[in-house]
Amino acid sequence: MSPLSNGERPRILFVAMHHSVHTARWIEAVVNAGFDLHLFPNDPSPPHAYIRGLTLHVPTVTPSATADGPPALAVPWLSTGRRAASFVMRAFRNPFGAARLLRDKLGRRKASPPALELASRDGDFVRTRAVPFDGDPQARVRLGRPDESEETIMALHGPRMLAEVIANVRPNLIHSLEFQHNAYLVLAARDLMLAEDPSCRFPRWLATNWGSDIYYFGRQEPHARQIRRVCEAIDLYSCECRRDLALGRSFGYRGPELPVLANSGGIDVDAAQRLRSEAPPSRRKLIMVKGYDHFAGRAMVSLAVLERFADRLKDYEIVMFSVGARPRARALELKAAGVLNIRVIDLGTHDEILEYFGRARVYLAVSISDGISTSVLEAMLMGAFPVQTNTSCCEEWFVQGETGFAVSPDDFEEVCSRFERALTDDALVDAAAGRNLEIIRSRLDLSVMKPSIRNFYLQALGMPILREGSE
Repeated sequence: MSPLSNGERPRILFVAMHHSVHTARWIEAVVNAGFDLHLFPNDPSPPHAYIRGLTLHVPTVTPSATADGPPALAVPWLSTGRRAASFVMRAFRNPFGAARLLRDKLGRRKASPPALELASRDGDFVRTRAVPFDGDPQARVRLGRPDESEETIMALHGPRMLAEVIANVRPNLIHSLEFQHNAYLVLAARDLMLAEDPSCRFPRWLATNWGSDIYYFGRQEPHARQIRRVCEAIDLYSCECRRDLALGRSFGYRGPELPVLANSGGIDVDAAQRLRSEAPPSRRKLIMVKGYDHFAGRAMVSLAVLERFADRLKDYEIVMFSVGARPRARALELKAAGVLNIRVIDLGTHDEILEYFGRARVYLAVSISDGISTSVLEAMLMGAFPVQTNTSCCEEWFVQGETGFAVSPDDFEEVCSRFERALTDDALVDAAAGRNLEIIRSRLDLSVMKPSIRNFYLQALGMPILREGSE
Protein backbone atom coordinates (compact mmCIF):
# COMPACT_ATOMS: atom_id res chain seq x y z
CA MET A 1 0.00 0.00 0.00
CA SER A 2 1.25 3.47 -0.80
CA PRO A 3 1.82 5.72 2.21
CA LEU A 4 0.33 9.17 2.52
CA SER A 5 2.13 12.09 0.87
CA ASN A 6 4.02 12.71 4.13
CA GLY A 7 5.32 9.13 4.17
CA GLU A 8 3.16 7.99 7.09
CA ARG A 9 0.74 5.11 7.13
CA PRO A 10 -2.93 6.16 7.13
CA ARG A 11 -4.19 6.39 10.70
CA ILE A 12 -7.62 4.95 11.50
CA LEU A 13 -9.24 5.57 14.89
CA PHE A 14 -11.99 3.10 15.76
CA VAL A 15 -14.63 4.13 18.27
CA ALA A 16 -16.27 0.86 19.08
CA MET A 17 -17.54 -1.81 21.45
CA HIS A 18 -14.05 -3.15 22.01
CA HIS A 19 -15.33 -6.27 23.79
CA SER A 20 -17.51 -7.36 20.86
CA VAL A 21 -16.49 -10.33 18.75
CA HIS A 22 -17.85 -8.43 15.73
CA THR A 23 -15.46 -5.54 16.38
CA ALA A 24 -12.58 -7.99 16.84
CA ARG A 25 -13.35 -9.89 13.63
CA TRP A 26 -13.76 -6.69 11.61
CA ILE A 27 -10.45 -5.21 12.81
CA GLU A 28 -8.74 -8.57 12.28
CA ALA A 29 -9.27 -8.16 8.54
CA VAL A 30 -7.15 -4.98 8.41
CA VAL A 31 -4.45 -5.68 11.02
CA ASN A 32 -1.82 -6.38 8.38
CA ALA A 33 -3.21 -4.17 5.61
CA GLY A 34 -0.77 -1.28 6.05
CA PHE A 35 -2.82 1.00 8.30
CA ASP A 36 -1.87 2.53 11.65
CA LEU A 37 -4.80 1.36 13.80
CA HIS A 38 -6.08 2.96 17.00
CA LEU A 39 -9.05 2.11 19.22
CA PHE A 40 -10.97 4.20 21.75
CA PRO A 41 -13.04 1.94 24.08
CA ASN A 42 -16.49 3.09 25.09
CA ASP A 43 -16.56 1.51 28.56
CA PRO A 44 -14.16 0.05 31.15
CA SER A 45 -14.61 -3.65 30.28
CA PRO A 46 -11.69 -5.71 28.96
CA PRO A 47 -11.17 -5.76 25.19
CA HIS A 48 -11.98 -8.90 23.26
CA ALA A 49 -9.22 -11.48 23.46
CA TYR A 50 -8.78 -11.37 19.66
CA ILE A 51 -8.14 -7.63 19.47
CA ARG A 52 -4.55 -7.15 18.28
CA GLY A 53 -2.22 -5.08 16.16
CA LEU A 54 -3.38 -1.64 17.30
CA THR A 55 -3.00 1.08 19.92
CA LEU A 56 -5.64 1.02 22.64
CA HIS A 57 -6.21 4.45 24.18
CA VAL A 58 -7.02 3.70 27.82
CA PRO A 59 -8.78 6.36 29.92
CA THR A 60 -6.91 6.31 33.24
CA VAL A 61 -7.87 8.02 36.48
CA THR A 62 -5.05 10.24 37.73
CA PRO A 63 -3.73 9.81 41.30
CA SER A 64 -5.29 13.11 42.38
CA ALA A 65 -8.73 11.77 41.52
CA THR A 66 -8.40 8.66 43.68
CA ALA A 67 -8.72 8.55 47.45
CA ASP A 68 -5.74 6.23 47.90
CA GLY A 69 -3.65 3.65 46.14
CA PRO A 70 -2.44 3.47 42.54
CA PRO A 71 -4.31 4.96 39.59
CA ALA A 72 -7.35 2.97 38.52
CA LEU A 73 -7.04 1.68 34.98
CA ALA A 74 -10.23 1.50 32.98
CA VAL A 75 -9.15 -1.67 31.16
CA PRO A 76 -7.33 -3.65 33.85
CA TRP A 77 -6.16 -6.65 31.85
CA LEU A 78 -6.24 -8.34 28.50
CA SER A 79 -6.85 -12.03 28.95
CA THR A 80 -6.82 -14.48 26.07
CA GLY A 81 -8.02 -17.43 28.16
CA ARG A 82 -11.21 -19.42 27.96
CA ARG A 83 -12.82 -17.52 30.85
CA ALA A 84 -12.24 -14.22 29.07
CA ALA A 85 -13.72 -15.57 25.84
CA SER A 86 -16.73 -16.88 27.74
CA PHE A 87 -17.22 -13.53 29.43
CA VAL A 88 -17.11 -11.75 26.07
CA MET A 89 -19.75 -14.09 24.67
CA ARG A 90 -21.87 -13.41 27.75
CA ALA A 91 -21.39 -9.68 27.34
CA PHE A 92 -22.49 -9.86 23.72
CA ARG A 93 -25.55 -12.01 24.41
CA ASN A 94 -26.65 -10.49 27.74
CA PRO A 95 -24.92 -7.10 28.02
CA PHE A 96 -26.88 -5.88 31.02
CA GLY A 97 -26.16 -8.95 33.15
CA ALA A 98 -22.52 -8.96 32.10
CA ALA A 99 -22.17 -5.26 32.90
CA ARG A 100 -23.49 -5.86 36.41
CA LEU A 101 -21.03 -8.72 36.89
CA LEU A 102 -18.15 -6.58 35.64
CA ARG A 103 -19.09 -3.66 37.89
CA ASP A 104 -19.18 -6.00 40.90
CA LYS A 105 -15.76 -7.42 40.08
CA LEU A 106 -14.15 -4.06 39.39
CA GLY A 107 -15.64 -2.64 42.57
CA ARG A 108 -13.82 -5.27 44.63
CA ARG A 109 -10.35 -4.70 43.22
CA LYS A 110 -7.90 -2.03 42.15
CA ALA A 111 -6.36 -2.42 38.74
CA SER A 112 -2.68 -2.37 37.97
CA PRO A 113 -1.07 0.52 36.10
CA PRO A 114 -1.04 0.06 32.32
CA ALA A 115 1.67 -1.94 30.64
CA LEU A 116 3.27 -0.62 27.47
CA GLU A 117 2.22 -3.70 25.55
CA LEU A 118 -0.31 -6.42 26.27
CA ALA A 119 0.16 -9.81 24.68
CA SER A 120 -2.63 -10.95 22.40
CA ARG A 121 -3.35 -13.77 19.98
CA ASP A 122 -0.71 -15.06 17.55
CA GLY A 123 2.12 -13.28 19.32
CA ASP A 124 0.93 -9.82 18.30
CA PHE A 125 0.56 -6.98 20.76
CA VAL A 126 -1.93 -4.39 21.78
CA ARG A 127 -0.05 -1.18 22.51
CA THR A 128 -1.69 0.82 25.28
CA ARG A 129 -1.61 4.56 25.70
CA ALA A 130 -2.91 6.03 28.94
CA VAL A 131 -5.26 9.01 28.61
CA PRO A 132 -5.27 10.87 31.96
CA PHE A 133 -8.64 11.61 33.52
CA ASP A 134 -8.96 13.74 36.67
CA GLY A 135 -12.72 13.79 37.15
CA ASP A 136 -15.21 11.55 38.93
CA PRO A 137 -14.81 8.09 37.34
CA GLN A 138 -18.41 7.20 38.23
CA ALA A 139 -19.96 10.31 36.65
CA ARG A 140 -22.04 9.94 33.49
CA VAL A 141 -22.64 12.46 30.73
CA ARG A 142 -25.46 12.71 28.24
CA LEU A 143 -24.52 12.23 24.59
CA GLY A 144 -27.32 14.19 22.96
CA ARG A 145 -29.15 17.48 23.13
CA PRO A 146 -32.14 17.95 25.48
CA ASP A 147 -34.64 16.98 22.75
CA GLU A 148 -32.65 13.90 21.69
CA SER A 149 -32.19 10.43 23.18
CA GLU A 150 -31.30 9.91 26.82
CA GLU A 151 -28.21 7.84 25.98
CA THR A 152 -25.40 8.45 28.46
CA ILE A 153 -21.81 7.32 28.88
CA MET A 154 -19.26 7.31 31.68
CA ALA A 155 -17.37 10.61 31.71
CA LEU A 156 -14.23 8.47 31.87
CA HIS A 157 -15.00 7.35 28.30
CA GLY A 158 -16.97 10.41 27.28
CA PRO A 159 -16.80 13.08 24.59
CA ARG A 160 -14.05 15.15 26.22
CA MET A 161 -11.76 12.13 26.53
CA LEU A 162 -12.43 11.13 22.93
CA ALA A 163 -11.79 14.70 21.77
CA GLU A 164 -8.40 14.58 23.48
CA VAL A 165 -7.54 11.32 21.72
CA ILE A 166 -8.63 12.73 18.36
CA ALA A 167 -6.43 15.79 18.91
CA ASN A 168 -3.42 13.63 19.83
CA VAL A 169 -3.79 10.89 17.21
CA ARG A 170 -4.85 13.21 14.36
CA PRO A 171 -6.48 10.30 12.49
CA ASN A 172 -6.99 10.35 8.76
CA LEU A 173 -10.26 8.53 9.39
CA ILE A 174 -12.50 8.06 12.42
CA HIS A 175 -14.61 4.93 12.15
CA SER A 176 -17.50 4.54 14.60
CA LEU A 177 -18.91 1.02 14.71
CA GLU A 178 -22.60 1.22 15.79
CA PHE A 179 -24.73 4.33 16.30
CA GLN A 180 -26.38 4.56 19.73
CA HIS A 181 -23.18 4.33 21.76
CA ASN A 182 -20.35 5.08 19.36
CA ALA A 183 -21.62 7.39 16.60
CA TYR A 184 -23.48 9.41 19.24
CA LEU A 185 -20.19 9.62 21.17
CA VAL A 186 -18.24 10.84 18.13
CA LEU A 187 -20.98 13.36 17.37
CA ALA A 188 -20.78 14.71 20.93
CA ALA A 189 -16.96 14.96 20.71
CA ARG A 190 -17.31 16.75 17.37
CA ASP A 191 -19.81 19.21 18.88
CA LEU A 192 -17.41 19.87 21.73
CA MET A 193 -14.38 20.42 19.50
CA LEU A 194 -16.23 22.75 17.12
CA ALA A 195 -17.74 24.70 20.03
CA GLU A 196 -14.28 25.31 21.48
CA ASP A 197 -12.68 26.06 18.11
CA PRO A 198 -15.09 26.78 15.21
CA SER A 199 -12.15 26.72 12.78
CA CYS A 200 -11.24 23.18 13.84
CA ARG A 201 -11.06 20.73 10.94
CA PHE A 202 -12.74 17.60 12.26
CA PRO A 203 -11.28 14.42 10.72
CA ARG A 204 -13.01 12.45 8.01
CA TRP A 205 -15.69 10.38 9.74
CA LEU A 206 -17.15 7.04 8.70
CA ALA A 207 -20.16 5.74 10.66
CA THR A 208 -21.25 2.12 10.38
CA ASN A 209 -24.83 1.11 11.16
CA TRP A 210 -25.15 -2.08 13.20
CA GLY A 211 -28.33 -4.13 13.40
CA SER A 212 -31.26 -2.04 14.59
CA ASP A 213 -29.45 1.32 14.85
CA ILE A 214 -31.66 3.08 12.30
CA TYR A 215 -34.31 0.49 11.38
CA TYR A 216 -35.65 0.33 14.94
CA PHE A 217 -34.39 3.42 16.78
CA GLY A 218 -35.12 5.68 13.83
CA ARG A 219 -38.82 5.25 14.59
CA GLN A 220 -38.40 6.93 17.99
CA GLU A 221 -38.42 10.70 17.59
CA PRO A 222 -35.69 11.54 20.16
CA HIS A 223 -33.36 9.01 18.54
CA ALA A 224 -34.45 10.06 15.05
CA ARG A 225 -33.26 13.62 15.70
CA GLN A 226 -29.87 12.36 16.86
CA ILE A 227 -29.57 9.88 13.99
CA ARG A 228 -30.33 12.65 11.52
CA ARG A 229 -27.58 14.83 13.00
CA VAL A 230 -25.14 11.91 12.69
CA CYS A 231 -26.12 11.21 9.06
CA GLU A 232 -25.80 14.88 8.14
CA ALA A 233 -22.42 15.24 9.90
CA ILE A 234 -20.60 12.16 8.61
CA ASP A 235 -18.48 12.03 5.49
CA LEU A 236 -19.11 8.33 4.90
CA TYR A 237 -21.74 5.77 5.88
CA SER A 238 -21.65 1.98 5.74
CA CYS A 239 -24.07 -0.80 6.58
CA GLU A 240 -24.55 -4.51 5.97
CA CYS A 241 -27.95 -4.30 4.23
CA ARG A 242 -29.22 -2.55 1.12
CA ARG A 243 -32.26 -1.76 3.27
CA ASP A 244 -30.13 0.26 5.67
CA LEU A 245 -28.34 2.13 2.90
CA ALA A 246 -31.71 3.54 1.83
CA LEU A 247 -32.52 4.37 5.46
CA GLY A 248 -29.24 6.25 5.84
CA ARG A 249 -30.13 8.35 2.81
CA SER A 250 -33.58 9.05 4.24
CA PHE A 251 -31.94 10.46 7.39
CA GLY A 252 -29.78 12.89 5.48
CA TYR A 253 -26.63 11.06 4.39
CA ARG A 254 -25.43 12.56 1.11
CA GLY A 255 -21.99 10.98 0.69
CA PRO A 256 -20.77 8.24 -1.65
CA GLU A 257 -22.00 4.66 -1.54
CA LEU A 258 -19.55 2.25 0.09
CA PRO A 259 -19.62 -1.53 -0.43
CA VAL A 260 -22.26 -3.36 1.62
CA LEU A 261 -20.29 -5.79 3.81
CA ALA A 262 -21.20 -7.94 6.81
CA ASN A 263 -20.37 -6.04 10.01
CA SER A 264 -19.10 -9.22 11.66
CA GLY A 265 -16.10 -9.34 9.33
CA GLY A 266 -14.93 -12.52 7.65
CA ILE A 267 -14.75 -16.09 8.88
CA ASP A 268 -12.38 -18.97 8.15
CA VAL A 269 -14.91 -21.23 6.45
CA ASP A 270 -12.65 -24.28 6.24
CA ALA A 271 -11.74 -24.05 9.94
CA ALA A 272 -15.42 -23.73 10.84
CA GLN A 273 -16.29 -26.82 8.82
CA ARG A 274 -14.07 -28.89 11.11
CA LEU A 275 -16.62 -28.16 13.85
CA ARG A 276 -19.54 -29.33 11.71
CA SER A 277 -21.19 -32.73 12.10
CA GLU A 278 -20.68 -35.11 9.20
CA ALA A 279 -24.34 -36.06 9.38
CA PRO A 280 -26.62 -34.31 6.85
CA PRO A 281 -29.09 -31.84 8.41
CA SER A 282 -31.99 -34.27 7.90
CA ARG A 283 -30.37 -36.68 10.37
CA ARG A 284 -29.55 -34.11 13.02
CA LYS A 285 -31.53 -34.03 16.25
CA LEU A 286 -30.88 -30.54 17.54
CA ILE A 287 -32.73 -27.23 17.18
CA MET A 288 -30.90 -23.93 17.76
CA VAL A 289 -32.94 -21.04 19.16
CA LYS A 290 -31.89 -17.44 19.81
CA GLY A 291 -32.98 -16.39 23.27
CA TYR A 292 -33.05 -12.59 22.97
CA ASP A 293 -35.80 -10.94 25.00
CA HIS A 294 -35.27 -7.18 24.81
CA PHE A 295 -36.42 -4.24 22.73
CA ALA A 296 -36.28 -6.39 19.60
CA GLY A 297 -35.94 -10.05 20.63
CA ARG A 298 -39.06 -12.21 20.87
CA ALA A 299 -37.73 -15.51 22.23
CA MET A 300 -40.99 -16.12 24.12
CA VAL A 301 -42.67 -16.49 20.74
CA SER A 302 -40.03 -19.02 19.69
CA LEU A 303 -40.70 -21.04 22.84
CA ALA A 304 -44.43 -21.01 22.10
CA VAL A 305 -43.70 -22.38 18.62
CA LEU A 306 -41.56 -25.17 20.07
CA GLU A 307 -44.23 -25.98 22.66
CA ARG A 308 -46.82 -26.44 19.91
CA PHE A 309 -44.62 -29.10 18.31
CA ALA A 310 -43.47 -30.70 21.55
CA ASP A 311 -44.75 -34.16 20.56
CA ARG A 312 -42.62 -34.09 17.41
CA LEU A 313 -39.59 -32.82 19.29
CA LYS A 314 -39.36 -35.65 21.81
CA ASP A 315 -36.17 -36.95 20.20
CA TYR A 316 -34.64 -33.49 19.77
CA GLU A 317 -32.43 -31.39 21.98
CA ILE A 318 -33.29 -27.68 21.98
CA VAL A 319 -30.30 -25.37 22.54
CA MET A 320 -31.04 -21.75 23.48
CA PHE A 321 -28.24 -19.17 23.42
CA SER A 322 -28.11 -15.42 24.10
CA VAL A 323 -30.90 -16.07 26.58
CA GLY A 324 -32.86 -13.32 28.34
CA ALA A 325 -34.28 -13.74 31.85
CA ARG A 326 -37.89 -14.51 30.88
CA PRO A 327 -37.08 -17.06 28.14
CA ARG A 328 -34.55 -18.69 30.45
CA ALA A 329 -37.11 -19.13 33.21
CA ARG A 330 -39.74 -20.43 30.77
CA ALA A 331 -37.27 -22.82 29.11
CA LEU A 332 -36.32 -24.31 32.46
CA GLU A 333 -40.02 -24.69 33.35
CA LEU A 334 -40.67 -26.59 30.11
CA LYS A 335 -37.65 -28.79 30.75
CA ALA A 336 -38.67 -29.52 34.35
CA ALA A 337 -42.19 -30.42 33.20
CA GLY A 338 -40.81 -32.85 30.62
CA VAL A 339 -42.34 -30.90 27.74
CA LEU A 340 -39.10 -30.08 25.89
CA ASN A 341 -35.51 -31.21 26.27
CA ILE A 342 -33.96 -27.74 26.47
CA ARG A 343 -30.37 -26.79 27.20
CA VAL A 344 -29.74 -23.15 28.08
CA ILE A 345 -26.28 -21.87 27.15
CA ASP A 346 -25.38 -19.05 29.52
CA LEU A 347 -21.71 -18.87 28.54
CA GLY A 348 -20.04 -20.30 25.49
CA THR A 349 -17.14 -19.54 23.20
CA HIS A 350 -17.70 -18.71 19.55
CA ASP A 351 -16.38 -22.13 18.53
CA GLU A 352 -18.75 -23.84 20.94
CA ILE A 353 -21.73 -22.01 19.47
CA LEU A 354 -20.58 -22.87 15.94
CA GLU A 355 -20.30 -26.51 16.98
CA TYR A 356 -23.91 -26.50 18.15
CA PHE A 357 -24.97 -24.95 14.84
CA GLY A 358 -23.02 -27.72 13.12
CA ARG A 359 -25.19 -30.31 14.87
CA ALA A 360 -28.51 -28.51 14.29
CA ARG A 361 -31.23 -29.24 11.75
CA VAL A 362 -33.06 -25.92 12.17
CA TYR A 363 -32.26 -22.47 13.55
CA LEU A 364 -35.22 -20.41 14.83
CA ALA A 365 -35.05 -16.69 15.66
CA VAL A 366 -37.91 -14.25 16.15
CA SER A 367 -37.34 -10.50 16.49
CA ILE A 368 -38.95 -7.25 15.43
CA SER A 369 -35.67 -5.69 14.26
CA ASP A 370 -32.18 -6.77 13.22
CA GLY A 371 -29.46 -6.29 10.64
CA ILE A 372 -28.34 -9.37 8.74
CA SER A 373 -28.21 -11.27 12.03
CA THR A 374 -24.81 -12.89 12.38
CA SER A 375 -26.48 -15.99 13.79
CA VAL A 376 -28.29 -16.51 10.48
CA LEU A 377 -24.95 -16.44 8.68
CA GLU A 378 -23.52 -18.92 11.18
CA ALA A 379 -26.51 -21.21 10.71
CA MET A 380 -26.04 -21.09 6.94
CA LEU A 381 -22.32 -21.78 7.37
CA MET A 382 -22.89 -24.84 9.54
CA GLY A 383 -25.84 -26.40 7.70
CA ALA A 384 -28.72 -25.47 10.02
CA PHE A 385 -31.80 -24.38 8.08
CA PRO A 386 -32.66 -20.79 9.09
CA VAL A 387 -36.18 -19.71 10.06
CA GLN A 388 -35.70 -15.99 10.72
CA THR A 389 -38.12 -13.09 10.93
CA ASN A 390 -38.20 -10.78 7.92
CA THR A 391 -37.40 -7.74 10.05
CA SER A 392 -33.75 -8.64 9.46
CA CYS A 393 -31.94 -8.50 6.13
CA CYS A 394 -31.78 -12.29 5.85
CA GLU A 395 -33.38 -12.31 2.41
CA GLU A 396 -30.32 -10.51 1.07
CA TRP A 397 -28.40 -13.71 1.86
CA PHE A 398 -30.55 -16.83 1.62
CA VAL A 399 -33.09 -17.73 -1.08
CA GLN A 400 -36.55 -17.32 0.40
CA GLY A 401 -38.46 -20.61 0.46
CA GLU A 402 -35.48 -22.63 -0.76
CA THR A 403 -32.49 -22.11 1.52
CA GLY A 404 -34.27 -20.36 4.38
CA PHE A 405 -37.60 -18.95 5.53
CA ALA A 406 -38.16 -15.26 6.27
CA VAL A 407 -41.32 -14.95 8.36
CA SER A 408 -43.34 -12.15 9.90
CA PRO A 409 -42.88 -11.65 13.66
CA ASP A 410 -46.57 -10.70 13.83
CA ASP A 411 -47.89 -13.89 12.24
CA PHE A 412 -47.57 -16.75 14.72
CA GLU A 413 -49.24 -19.23 12.41
CA GLU A 414 -46.78 -18.45 9.62
CA VAL A 415 -43.84 -18.98 11.97
CA CYS A 416 -45.32 -22.31 13.05
CA SER A 417 -45.98 -23.39 9.47
CA ARG A 418 -42.47 -22.62 8.27
CA PHE A 419 -40.87 -24.24 11.30
CA GLU A 420 -42.96 -27.37 10.74
CA ARG A 421 -41.83 -27.55 7.11
CA ALA A 422 -38.18 -27.25 8.11
CA LEU A 423 -38.71 -29.92 10.78
CA THR A 424 -40.29 -32.44 8.41
CA ASP A 425 -38.93 -31.81 4.88
CA ASP A 426 -35.65 -33.74 4.70
CA ALA A 427 -34.98 -32.90 1.06
CA LEU A 428 -35.42 -29.18 1.74
CA VAL A 429 -32.91 -28.94 4.59
CA ASP A 430 -30.32 -31.16 2.92
CA ALA A 431 -30.43 -29.26 -0.36
CA ALA A 432 -30.29 -25.91 1.42
CA ALA A 433 -27.17 -26.83 3.41
CA GLY A 434 -24.92 -27.15 0.38
CA ARG A 435 -26.24 -24.01 -1.29
CA ASN A 436 -25.97 -21.94 1.87
CA LEU A 437 -22.39 -23.05 2.46
CA GLU A 438 -21.41 -21.88 -1.01
CA ILE A 439 -23.14 -18.54 -0.45
CA ILE A 440 -21.18 -18.03 2.77
CA ARG A 441 -17.91 -19.18 1.20
CA SER A 442 -18.31 -16.82 -1.75
CA ARG A 443 -19.27 -13.77 0.32
CA LEU A 444 -17.93 -14.18 3.87
CA ASP A 445 -14.75 -16.28 3.75
CA LEU A 446 -11.62 -14.49 4.94
CA SER A 447 -10.10 -14.84 1.48
CA VAL A 448 -12.96 -12.68 0.18
CA MET A 449 -13.56 -10.35 3.11
CA LYS A 450 -9.97 -9.32 3.88
CA PRO A 451 -9.28 -7.72 0.48
CA SER A 452 -12.83 -6.34 0.41
CA ILE A 453 -12.41 -4.62 3.77
CA ARG A 454 -8.94 -3.36 2.82
CA ASN A 455 -10.32 -1.80 -0.34
CA PHE A 456 -13.28 -0.50 1.67
CA TYR A 457 -10.84 1.60 3.71
CA LEU A 458 -8.82 2.68 0.69
CA GLN A 459 -12.03 3.99 -0.85
CA ALA A 460 -12.98 5.68 2.44
CA LEU A 461 -9.56 7.35 2.56
CA GLY A 462 -9.72 8.40 -1.08
CA MET A 463 -6.75 6.19 -2.01
CA PRO A 464 -6.32 3.94 -5.09
CA ILE A 465 -8.05 0.56 -4.84
CA LEU A 466 -5.70 -2.44 -4.89
CA ARG A 467 -6.57 -5.10 -7.41
CA GLU A 468 -6.01 -8.80 -6.77
CA GLY A 469 -2.31 -9.64 -6.86
CA SER A 470 -1.18 -6.02 -6.42
CA GLU A 471 0.74 -4.73 -3.43
